[in-house]
Amino acid sequence: MAAQDGPTPDGYRSHMPLLLLLTMAYVPQVGGAASYNPQDQIKGLPDWLLSDGYDVDARIADEDRAEWQKPESQKVMLRAMLQALLADRCKLAVHREVKETQVATLVVAKSGAKFKETDPTAEHSGGQKMPFGGVMVLNKDGMHFYGASMASLASILSVMANQGPVQDKTGLTGLYDFTFAPPADDPGPGISPLAAMFLSGLNGLGLKLGSEKGQVETLVIDHIERPSEN
Repeated sequence: MAAQDGPTPDGYRSHMPLLLLLTMAYVPQVGGAASYNPQDQIKGLPDWLLSDGYDVDARIADEDRAEWQKPESQKVMLRAMLQALLADRCKLAVHREVKETQVATLVVAKSGAKFKETDPTAEHSGGQKMPFGGVMVLNKDGMHFYGASMASLASILSVMANQGPVQDKTGLTGLYDFTFAPPADDPGPGISPLAAMFLSGLNGLGLKLGSEKGQVETLVIDHIERPSEN
């Protein structure tokens, strides 16, 4: 892994499969999730996009460095940077499609939310920045997430708990810390231990999954090539 994965004071550095860069470069514009679920919401994925890792070292222009230091500006600038990089190196061309279908919804249970807002001054050593936002720390006690939005949690449930498209309907707009611990009981047939950990952990957080009709956005890859050399 690169010395520092993610945004740096002067740009962005990482070593990861290009699929993760793609999901950071393009985020759904409808549906309330922070990232596409590759299984359900990205079409035309070549195998190498999921498996091959690449070193990325992108720099911003000196005149943009001050704006880059602002968290909200950095999100927009990073997406534009990654989109330009993928178009230049991989000849990437995409379009978006939206359809209405049955979706899972993340909502607050009657008991109310049972987690706290993030302390922005806290540091989390050994943490991995997540492509849909927040930092994950993995240890024997489970998965700990810091500085994550509810849209990020919806994407975590969609991708890691294999729930298909999950949309954030909590109405909570801050950044939060929450933990998912391994379940004490056998999840039973047909449910992976990872999915069971997330699904059982929702109740302790004062959250639950519902279901309703909703708009789901799909990212369609029209053209992509293996990246060119520097």
